[in-house]
Amino acid sequence: MISLITIFASYVESPGNGAEKKEKVKQMIKDALPDEEWKIDPEFIDFILDVLIDLVVMFLNKGLWKTAMKILVN
Repeated sequence: MISLITIFASYVESPGNGAEKKEKVKQMIKDALPDEEWKIDPEFIDFILDVLIDLVVMFLNKGLWKTAMKILVN
C-alpha cells in the first residue's frame, strides 16, 4: 500500500492543491484494489488512506522531492 501511495503521490505532484491531489491518490488506490466485497467500513478505509497519504507525502517533501529539485536546479 505504501508503495502505491508513493507512486501515485509522485504522479500527481505539483505545487498547491493538496486536498485535490490527496483525493486523486485515494481514488487511484481504490481503483487499484481488487474488486472484492471488503468487510471494512469505507469511512475507516478513507481515514487510513488519509493518514498514510499524509505520512508518505511528508516523507517525500523532506527527502526525495527536495533532493530531486536540487538536482534539477543544478
